Order: sequence, then C-alpha cells, then structure tokens
Amino acid sequence: MRQTMPTADENAKALEIAARVAALLQELDALQPGGVQVGPGRISGPGVEIRRSFDGGWTARPGR
Repeated sequence: MRQTMPTADENAKALEIAARVAALLQELDALQPGGVQVGPGRISGPGVEIRRSFDGGWTARPGR
C-alpha cells in the first residue's frame, strides 16, 4: 500500500490526539512521579501496562 502525505487537517487532528495522550500520561505519572516508562510498543506506569497487540491495536492490562 502506498503512503500519501498527511493533509493539514490530519496533522492538526494528530497533534490534538497527541496532546490528549500527553495529558493522560502526565496524569498517570502524577500517581507515582517518575513511574511512567515508555519503550518500543510498550508504556507502563504504576500498576498498569499498555502494549501493542498482535492485531496492531493497543491493550491495557494490570502491570506486573
């Protein structure tokens, strides 16, 4: 599949979503400052882990 350049509307929407994700990560980090870790395909925080699933989506589960 050929990729195309994102439009200005798509870029604006992506920035809006990224800002919401950043705010949520900050909220999660406030529960245990410095507790949020981000790595390839994985985000973890106090008591939770978010991973990339095999189908390409994201799943949240209790942390280890």
